Amino acid sequence: MDSPIKKIAGDLVEQINKIRYIGMGSGRTMSDFVDALASFKIKNEQKFVPTSYQIALKLKEKNFEVEMFPHIKKIELYIDGVDQIEEKSHFAIKGGGGALQKEKILMNNSEKTVFILQEKKVAERLGTGCPVPVEVSPFASSFVTNYMKELGASSELRKDQRGFPMFTEGGNMIIDVSFNGISDAIDLEHRIKAQPGVIEVGLFTKKPSCIYILKESSFEKRS
Repeated sequence: MDSPIKKIAGDLVEQINKIRYIGMGSGRTMSDFVDALASFKIKNEQKFVPTSYQIALKLKEKNFEVEMFPHIKKIELYIDGVDQIEEKSHFAIKGGGGALQKEKILMNNSEKTVFILQEKKVAERLGTGCPVPVEVSPFASSFVTNYMKELGASSELRKDQRGFPMFTEGGNMIIDVSFNGISDAIDLEHRIKAQPGVIEVGLFTKKPSCIYILKESSFEKRS
């Protein structure tokens, strides 16, 4: 029996084969999706635009053509996972893997966006039990942390297993900010980005075209 992620890949194959540029997010779900997509016949003219070196290597491993620095105005389709998505609004939190800047660039410049996520990542209220990743310049990290306190949030500099700060592919740091529920994601995103030193915020308020919710042996498609 095919896995749910392979069924989703099969559901998207026809659409993928009709377009030229496909943006690909990062993380475990997307790595599994690339594996699943490789079992289907994909035309040679498709170019995949990855948001991280991890996904770029996975795509190349599966013999997909990769475009690291796209010289285009828009991409037709962007596919990604999420850390959390709000039930009604479909606003999302992303950046658990640290690639939020490229992810937001591709999503906001894509004609269509597809999210693939586990059922447990659907929340009644965004930000409940899920911190918001904020990518910051290393020079500004302490200032941004202090600013988050002024917004009523607690924050923690993301570190690796050795206790050293983790750096993004762009050479920045990640601060994970907990708000214990977000009532207005658009306003909060603007307020955080108003702080100098903030590179990007893991609040994704452009609504996806559709979402696939992974079940035990199937999936649910919502639009």
